[in-house]
Amino acid sequence: MKYFILISFIIVNFSNVYPSKFIKVSIVDKDYLAIYFKDGEVIYKDDANGPSAYLGHGYSEDADYLIGYGNELSVLDAGNTYSWTIQSSDDQNYKSNGLHPTEVYRKSKVNNTDHNWNYKLDHWIYLKLPISLTNGATYQIKINPKTNSNISETQITFNIFKEISEAIHVNLIGYTPNSPIKSADVYIWLGDGGARDYSSFQGNSVWIYNVDTEEKFNVGNVSFWKKSQKEASDRNLIGSDVWTADFNEFSTPGKYRLIVDEIGSSNEFEIRDSIYFEPYKTSVRGYFYMRVGQDSVGITPVPRRPLFIPEKDPKGFKVYLTDLNPFQPIWAKDEVSWDEPHFIPAKKSIFWKHRLPGNPINLNAYGGHSDALDWDRHLAHVSNIYDLLLPYYLSNGKLSEDNLNIAESRNGIPDIIDEARNEVDFWLRLRDGEAYSHGLTNPSKETTIMFQAGTTSMAAWANAANCAMLADCFRISGNADLKEYYKKEAITAFTFADKQKEKQLDETQDIGDASMRGRDFKMMAAAFLYNLTGDIIWENIIEEETEAKSHKSQIANGDNWTQTWATAAYLFSPQKINYPDLYKNMKSSVINQAMENNVKYMYQRPSRRSSNNNWWQTAENLQMVVLAHAISDEPKLKEILLRSMILEADYGLGRNPSNIIEMTGLGKRNIVNCYTSGRNDGTPGLHPGHTPYNNLEPWGTAKMEMEIQDGFLIEAIQIGIKAAGLTKKHTSIAGILGQTENLPQDKQCVVKWFCLDIYIPSIKNQIQHI
Repeated sequence: MKYFILISFIIVNFSNVYPSKFIKVSIVDKDYLAIYFKDGEVIYKDDANGPSAYLGHGYSEDADYLIGYGNELSVLDAGNTYSWTIQSSDDQNYKSNGLHPTEVYRKSKVNNTDHNWNYKLDHWIYLKLPISLTNGATYQIKINPKTNSNISETQITFNIFKEISEAIHVNLIGYTPNSPIKSADVYIWLGDGGARDYSSFQGNSVWIYNVDTEEKFNVGNVSFWKKSQKEASDRNLIGSDVWTADFNEFSTPGKYRLIVDEIGSSNEFEIRDSIYFEPYKTSVRGYFYMRVGQDSVGITPVPRRPLFIPEKDPKGFKVYLTDLNPFQPIWAKDEVSWDEPHFIPAKKSIFWKHRLPGNPINLNAYGGHSDALDWDRHLAHVSNIYDLLLPYYLSNGKLSEDNLNIAESRNGIPDIIDEARNEVDFWLRLRDGEAYSHGLTNPSKETTIMFQAGTTSMAAWANAANCAMLADCFRISGNADLKEYYKKEAITAFTFADKQKEKQLDETQDIGDASMRGRDFKMMAAAFLYNLTGDIIWENIIEEETEAKSHKSQIANGDNWTQTWATAAYLFSPQKINYPDLYKNMKSSVINQAMENNVKYMYQRPSRRSSNNNWWQTAENLQMVVLAHAISDEPKLKEILLRSMILEADYGLGRNPSNIIEMTGLGKRNIVNCYTSGRNDGTPGLHPGHTPYNNLEPWGTAKMEMEIQDGFLIEAIQIGIKAAGLTKKHTSIAGILGQTENLPQDKQCVVKWFCLDIYIPSIKNQIQHI
């Protein structure tokens, strides 16, 4: 019997007698139909068995396999108008022999690949109809066999209250009842047909449809918003003119779809209080699943392996101390990087040659967060701590949930603090005597050796900032013992850094989408230590190091400096403010920078987004807007800032070109294939809470593969091979989704949910019309 099944499997997968698989037909609007085909797909092993079980970069030959459905769709025949015939017994225009479309457009792309980059395409065929569809009528679509479709006929009823149109873009999680803005956009890209022109639909009625009661409520009309244009980082995120179908005044809780007359229905969403709780919870869990060394087999899904705990897992694992750090000339000269040891024997690594005398190891080097499928943890990751704790700090501890399903849940400490504490403790464990290391590399090919970078003053300043901010949050939570412990560690690190000959105050450290100088870490540590002690020596340091010298200063200046968290600490200090002019400068500068660098763009851009680095399309870094909202005492201004945050959150939660929640494991329509952990762990899909870059260009020196078929670009795959130090055998879950590419998630992208969907729940009582 097993032999028969194996032979049947081979026939299904490798014969060329079966046609392309029809998936569905859908309504675009009254003038267009969309027909979706798949030529095949990749099946991923997810039974927690075999050598790839639970692993990050782990790979085995049976980890995935490509299924081809047979003859691929004939794109030439599918593009022929005579290959499609539309008939209807309900619509007089389509009776008798029916009609052919007047134009056929196509979009073809890759949705996933196997470990050797083998793939099959998905195709969307758009039929431009000769006569508009009639609402309520049913239509049969006959398909010419020459297209290689596995069906010859399908049907659909044009019912705007039932049929979902991809032209309507909403927040797929939903909206709070009293939100000042409930956004919805109208646009669609028709492949080689370009952007759909909806100018003739302006003024069409917009309805809310209750999916449970089937009640309908008229909530407005379609309005033109913006012409297609480039946005942040000089990138066109939408690729189309945009129309809006907002429904700001509707506030009745329930489950709904948004209906646009002559177009159709949106995907389902909810209106209810605490709508942001699930994004918040999923975000915290996303960081939990970025941890290294988390041995929580009782949590589902299971965190990834190996644990990379010295002398425990993997067997014989060691972390060697070295004298290399990123500020040395050799780091750039010899192409040293955190990835350099990856996939090469340890003895061939430059780090091997720079082990400290006697080849000492660090038995305590475990924990912390790493992104994508990497294992390296370097100083850029400390921004994880700051963006986790900032919403907690600004809300004065309102985000106190201790039930978010991480390892420390129900231990009496808010889970968001526990998650930040994991990273803080990791950096303390990397101390070499009194000094502080700059981080750990990726493992070597043997996966039993990592290298610890040399110590730096920058790392000491960062540890001081880490511990001081965490201690201040423990002050807010009322945990006196942990407040004192981390306050002491902050002062110890600060004192060590301050007595070094090379203090590195003007050196810069990348922290993701920005940079901090040594003096910025110093100021940040001092600001939180002032909150904890009230000692004016710390306040004097704030005054000395701040960039807020006027009411329009730059609190954060890209790659030059970032004083966001230090400024937040002082603006919300429980201690006496002895520099009132500085306080006023900080407050006005924060608000001015939030408005000028972020908020004003929600009025100018097609996407209505306020974030500014769209090389990472999914990044929503609005720390300054969050801080401005928290510190502002002007009601109208607070509403404007809140609108900016909500519109940005809406985009990531579904109001985007792909109509998808830009995160794994959240909602019914989310990211299912991207380069992150969670495969082959016994739980379907990837780990929750992870977000792809969705970048439009290659990652660093990445490979760009393109294929031209019949004069039409059918796919462009951007794969970060060289930059990530990968080989084909180590990239079995790379996937492409949406109109652009989904490459590894990183802290820059995951952070977005903390600055928005964690802060927003803390101010739920303020989400109302003012």
